[in-house]
Amino acid sequence: AVLSKFRDFLNQKLFRWETLRDKDVFRQKVLEQVSLLGKSGYGAWGYPEAYGGKDDMLGYAGIFEHLMYVDGSLAVKFGVQYGLFGGSVQKLGTKKHHDQYLKASGEASLLGCFAMTETGHGSNVRGIKTTATYHPETDSFIIHTPGENDNKEYIGNAMHAKMASVFAQLIVNGKNEGVHALLVPIRNEAHEVLPGITVADNGYKLGLNGVDNGKIWFNQVSVPRENLLDKYGSVSEAGVYSSPIKNPNKRFFTMLGTLVGGRICVAQGALAGAKVALTIAVRHSLQRRQFNDSIKIQEDLIMDYPSHQVRLTPAVASAYVYHATLKKLMADYSQNTSDDMRQIETQVAGLKSMITWFSNATIQECREACGGKGYLSENRLGDLKGDVDIFTTFEGDNTVLLQLAAKGVLSDFKAEFNSSGFASVLKLLRSQLSDKLNTINPMYVNNVDADHLYNPKFHKHAFDYRTRRLTYTLAMRIRDYIKIGIPAYQAFLKVQTHLIVLGKAYSIELAYSIFMEFCDTVKEPEYKALFTKLGCLFALHHINDDARWFLEQGYIGSTKSKVIRQRVERLCTELRPHIGVLVDGFGIPDHCMTAPIAR
Repeated sequence: AVLSKFRDFLNQKLFRWETLRDKDVFRQKVLEQVSLLGKSGYGAWGYPEAYGGKDDMLGYAGIFEHLMYVDGSLAVKFGVQYGLFGGSVQKLGTKKHHDQYLKASGEASLLGCFAMTETGHGSNVRGIKTTATYHPETDSFIIHTPGENDNKEYIGNAMHAKMASVFAQLIVNGKNEGVHALLVPIRNEAHEVLPGITVADNGYKLGLNGVDNGKIWFNQVSVPRENLLDKYGSVSEAGVYSSPIKNPNKRFFTMLGTLVGGRICVAQGALAGAKVALTIAVRHSLQRRQFNDSIKIQEDLIMDYPSHQVRLTPAVASAYVYHATLKKLMADYSQNTSDDMRQIETQVAGLKSMITWFSNATIQECREACGGKGYLSENRLGDLKGDVDIFTTFEGDNTVLLQLAAKGVLSDFKAEFNSSGFASVLKLLRSQLSDKLNTINPMYVNNVDADHLYNPKFHKHAFDYRTRRLTYTLAMRIRDYIKIGIPAYQAFLKVQTHLIVLGKAYSIELAYSIFMEFCDTVKEPEYKALFTKLGCLFALHHINDDARWFLEQGYIGSTKSKVIRQRVERLCTELRPHIGVLVDGFGIPDHCMTAPIAR
């Protein structure tokens, strides 16, 4: 009901998609859109009811997804204002901050930005150089950018915001207490940049040119002590630092873990871009005709060609699998009351990577599948490519996130790795994994029976086996390095590519497992059968995609590998009668499907 009403709300002139190439004009339109969303109550949707919200993160994620159907720049600026800036106040601040800033943030009467990333330090949040030094004589923090490349970089809303959530190394009584966030005013009511602050426009980008990204430097900027977002670390009137989480590592990860909702929304936004592209490409292929063996007969629909089915149908199946997965992750995140979000953070890190890569590859495939028509701006695929491209980088670079996911799998989501603590982890892994990695039965390796290949038990076993073997062999490699005296950090560098492969394997297994759990909840037999077939295609497509690994491990034989590839093609053909209904099932409003070839 919420999204149905919101879809109607988006059906107004201000939200009509159009090609805008002047960034200043584009930014102004997006600012008006974001402001209207705030005034209409949609920005605060995930906030507590006391501050104008609905306390509904699932609804917020659905709103964010629908904004991607309208325009990528709108979705991203919306996410920065209400999810990152407002979200940092909500998740890292306490009641005094909520009372003063949260309602204003949700209504867009206070525009803010989220200043975490730095030019010289990228994904290394723990290594940022901006400092916030407490001065007891003035009871304030001095925010400072120490070096030329220590500025905040790529900050969305930087040109429109009046305030920033600035992440900095907190220095109290000469001691560095680690990264904390503080609210720093950057402009006055006349929209003039305040003294000590320098803001520079990032200029034109590959996409998202409706978002005002900029760089920010701070030169000895003073803010009151109360501006420290102090849920996980506070400074008393006496100038003493304290935290409810004593371990600095756990404190750091807990703080970042509270912002995981934004990472889920990034994955959902990228997936929405892929859904739009797939809807355009499939609808085009159900109208476009080309070739036949007779000039007297009507040409064939391109969707009837097996080659076209294979290039689009697995992506449609993946979109359904990932949609169900993200919905489950957002529900888990919303309902989690624990301060330790490590398991959810691990899951989101891996899936954000896989889904944003999937979305980029899918949009490119859709562009090619639409031929020359796909290259026209009016059909949106070009802008979708430019907009979704950066989703692989922001809210965590994918390659870095996959390593984070793999470390979470290795440590069973519980601990940071270090040389001294690694022995107990190895013991746990050995007991959990070694007994499951015995030689596979030759009958299993060569079984090409359709009932076996289509059976979810086979898919789950294949994905589970891959994750477990990669985990076990990775742990053994790290152990061998540590045994000869190599520090844990260096050992991890040596197995970096192995970590990435494990992160991918774990994420695919997780997505398939969640989707099959979803299929079990479907009551209508015909829908259940269709969704189960989509899950089967997803699984066989990924096993086929990684056939080299399964062959190297002796998990499947060459004949079975060949038959799996054939089954993928057959499933695509079997799903051909349903392909139009499946893209309709994405639920993209007609008024958002402005591409002429999709109408």
